[in-house]
Amino acid sequence: MVKRLFLVLTSLFLFLLTSTTFAEQAPTLSSDSWILVDRLTNTRLASHHENARVNPGNSVLLMVVYTAEKLMDEKSIKASDSIAINNDALSIPPLNASRYYLEPDKSITVLELIKAVAIMGANDAAIALAEGLSQTIERFVEEMNKNAKQLGMKNTHYTFPIGTNDKEQYTCASDTLLLTNALLNEYPSLNDIWTQKTLHNGVLQHKNSNALLWRNNSIKGIHSSDFEQKHLTSVIFYSRDFEESGTRYSRELIGITMGDESIHQHTDNMMKLMSWGADNYKTLLIYPAGETIERIAVEGADNAKVRGGVKENLYVTLPRAAILKQGEKGFSVKLKRLDPLVAPIKEGEKLGDISVFFNGKEVAHSELIAQHDVQRTTFWDRLLHRVKRFLGLH
Repeated sequence: MVKRLFLVLTSLFLFLLTSTTFAEQAPTLSSDSWILVDRLTNTRLASHHENARVNPGNSVLLMVVYTAEKLMDEKSIKASDSIAINNDALSIPPLNASRYYLEPDKSITVLELIKAVAIMGANDAAIALAEGLSQTIERFVEEMNKNAKQLGMKNTHYTFPIGTNDKEQYTCASDTLLLTNALLNEYPSLNDIWTQKTLHNGVLQHKNSNALLWRNNSIKGIHSSDFEQKHLTSVIFYSRDFEESGTRYSRELIGITMGDESIHQHTDNMMKLMSWGADNYKTLLIYPAGETIERIAVEGADNAKVRGGVKENLYVTLPRAAILKQGEKGFSVKLKRLDPLVAPIKEGEKLGDISVFFNGKEVAHSELIAQHDVQRTTFWDRLLHRVKRFLGLH
């Protein structure tokens, strides 16, 4: 159990020693509020006014996509089902708003509308989705607010499914993080849509509104936009897998910046934030899912041991500077077994808890679960088994 940890750490130190220089202090950004999180471990790397209420601008469209997906599940609506376009979808958005240029009295699939909202931030497509899935905009907004409450978004309220100057429509960086995680976790099929760089409506080819997709191949979405050339918001998912010295590393960062005043400022702030996170923190795969960590004796079964492991990959995220300073001596592992373990045991049953510590502080934790069944045997079963083994018959 401990051996694997130190093998991983040895590879990590070799990699860090040959890496570029770095600075622990978080960058200074001009955004009103922002937050950076490692998604694999849910570690908050840095933030600024993350709970301050701000105008969400067109990032409200993220909740439009989430609510549309939820309603499709609840109402058994297929992505291939069609929605009829009425004049509201064409007349409500401001003239300078991003549009897919829907045609009146035509029908369009739910999937194409979701793509238009997710890829290019099309306001007319958002209105069409709202009316098509909930009959009225008001009902759809009710669903948006219901979803926000269920996700724990305490500093968020919606009054309209597109950007507006209404002061009663607000959100914050930490709430936007909750929504982003929900989209990534609950609807992974959207991942291919967020990164689609162009969208053709049959007449015009539209570019993805997220210009950062062209800046770094590790950026996998999910939103970047402005509302009336202000309230610029970026919600960026950075994902990269790589291998160094035989050890596999994964980086998944979510960065959110809100309240930038120009597109140039908006882009520079997010790139600065992402680069700082990628350079100054490392996320390490300590124990892969399915790997045997410990073999534990089981009572009520003849000489039986159960193999224990973790259900999902166990990662740890730490500052590179701290890892280099402390070395292997900074790490320790503690396994707390359930006592006693008595057969029968079912695959997936909890056997105990495993914790990884750095400088005495717990930095990763998971349940240790059984990787297979262990059947209970009687006294006579165990006696017969021993006799057969003694006679060489087993």
